[in-house]
Amino acid sequence: MKLYVLTLFATLPLSLTSALFAREQPNFVVIVADDLGFADVGYHGSEEIPTPNIDSIAAQGVHFLHGYSNGAICTPTRAALLTGRYQNRLGCDTTIAPYKRAAGSTIGLPTDAPTIAERLKPLGYATGMFGKWHLGGELEENRTLMPPSRGFDEFYGILEGAALYFDANNKERKYRREYLPIDGEHDYYSDAIGREAVSFIKRHKDQPFLCYVPFTAPHAPRQAKQEHLDKFSHIEPLKRRELVAMVYSLDENVGRILDALKQEGLEEDTLVIFFSDNGGKPNDNGSINTPLRGEKTQLFEGGIRVPFCLRWPGTIPAEQIYASPILSMDLFPTLYQAAGGTIQPDWQIDGVNLMPYLLGKKTSAPHEALYWREFTNFAIQHQGWKLIRQHNRSYLFYLTEDPNETHNLFQQHPETAEALKCMWQQWDAENIPPNYGWPLKQSGIHVESVPR
Repeated sequence: MKLYVLTLFATLPLSLTSALFAREQPNFVVIVADDLGFADVGYHGSEEIPTPNIDSIAAQGVHFLHGYSNGAICTPTRAALLTGRYQNRLGCDTTIAPYKRAAGSTIGLPTDAPTIAERLKPLGYATGMFGKWHLGGELEENRTLMPPSRGFDEFYGILEGAALYFDANNKERKYRREYLPIDGEHDYYSDAIGREAVSFIKRHKDQPFLCYVPFTAPHAPRQAKQEHLDKFSHIEPLKRRELVAMVYSLDENVGRILDALKQEGLEEDTLVIFFSDNGGKPNDNGSINTPLRGEKTQLFEGGIRVPFCLRWPGTIPAEQIYASPILSMDLFPTLYQAAGGTIQPDWQIDGVNLMPYLLGKKTSAPHEALYWREFTNFAIQHQGWKLIRQHNRSYLFYLTEDPNETHNLFQQHPETAEALKCMWQQWDAENIPPNYGWPLKQSGIHVESVPR
């Protein structure tokens, strides 16, 4: 029946097409936090920040004990999430910058790498994005790189990496709807993102949809609602209080989204995912990655191991703690195949469909190894071992016994380090050089600068 529907949907009236798909296909809500600390959610043990709504996703579904972001900074993770590929295949090693390798290099996500939104639309999905893009378009006002040109029917948010949370007149000119800046936004920005996501869900309740909600919180600037600062007035220092208040607001808006699904009777029809794009940056936004070592921009666990959970009531059993390592790029094939799509070999998808593992149909680990690269920094994790090369220094950890990376075993196990390095080099041979980035300015190679 599903194949019949997929073959003939284009010839059916829109209302009938939507009804057929709605019975066969789930909705997807993908919620991304920005620079959230590993220890800054309740289900990871935080006693300072009440996050009941985020916690409920983990409780009603799967808590990924070793959920990793594809990058230690914003853009790489988003590129991998939306394409299902290692971002290094696409030249997206780092954040958007006004320097590119050559005149023809793309500053952002290349247009020949289809997003999950572009792949789902032919399957009958409505697609909306509300929040932070950070995958190109803003430096040269290049519309081909903006969300409405990358498969999203609706877009409300920012193209840049950060924006003010209070900007009633949009003086920064960052808040946009579709391609253009809007006149202003009177809601606190996390509330505005939640508002738009809820509206999208309610308006598309009768057809399958992808609702992508990459919040800017708790990324800097540190700006919280006064009522929340007052609620947590006992927390010192101020930087930490601001972080707590911002995450509390984020959780409130996750709750608004979950409530909308419940009100529309869509809970059992919707796969909800929550994770952070990378670890927290304590000195910047007051987050905490305890007990993990490191932070955002680093390939230690604190930079890439993040709060990561999902739920699909009635399909995925609740209260699961899944221990095998997974990556954010795994969400692309997971969603696409849950929608009834078939991954084609020429798409060169690196992610793995997680559904067979979460349903107990497969018991092996989804990945033999996990890989990271950011210019000259790299890491590989394989069978409990992790090799890191960062700022010209090497580290080797046995995460099985030392998950918090306290003992560098590089000198004690040179043969293991060399074997892991060879594995990483074999993987990296299939990548391309970074297309853009601030490090290119200092690299000594010719780069093209782009006016900001």
